[in-house]
Amino acid sequence: MTPLRVIAALLLAITTTSSVASAPTPGAPLPSLEITERGELTMEGDDFEFIPWDSDTPRNTVHVIQYFGATLGDRDVFKPFTDMLEAKLEPGSVHVSTVLNLDAAVWGTTGFVVSELKKNKQQHPSATMVLDADGEGVDTWALGEAGTGLIIMDKAGIVRYFSLGSPDENALATTLELIKTLSGS
Repeated sequence: MTPLRVIAALLLAITTTSSVASAPTPGAPLPSLEITERGELTMEGDDFEFIPWDSDTPRNTVHVIQYFGATLGDRDVFKPFTDMLEAKLEPGSVHVSTVLNLDAAVWGTTGFVVSELKKNKQQHPSATMVLDADGEGVDTWALGEAGTGLIIMDKAGIVRYFSLGSPDENALATTLELIKTLSGS
């Protein structure tokens, strides 16, 4: 390959990579994320299985996606938000998908992460639990160095709220009102 072709290929790769990453934008569809390595944890009886997960799967309900690292430090980043949802909303009025970035986990803790995910799935069987083995969501959704994001979509799959990290006290009230409005609660 000639030096000119090598440079052209590198420029194409850089351009392609940077155009893939796009932060979720309110009023637009969510940039598509497909996770095939690990993916969604499903449960049938006492049996668990991972299947591919796609953010484009229609929900026909208000959909909340919380994305964060599979670390002890990150596990409670959205706890005030999810506690609020449980306390203030009727079950089934919103679908929550939790996507854990396994790439952020401390080496050797994968078994612990999977075990905790299974416990959470048993406690919340209707919620979607996803392991992102390679941290693809961080790049696809431009989640930055912290690698956390909260996305609220309407029933049509249009992003209505996006935040890097945990919402503050004012944003908690705003997101609750938004979800109630979108779900008709």
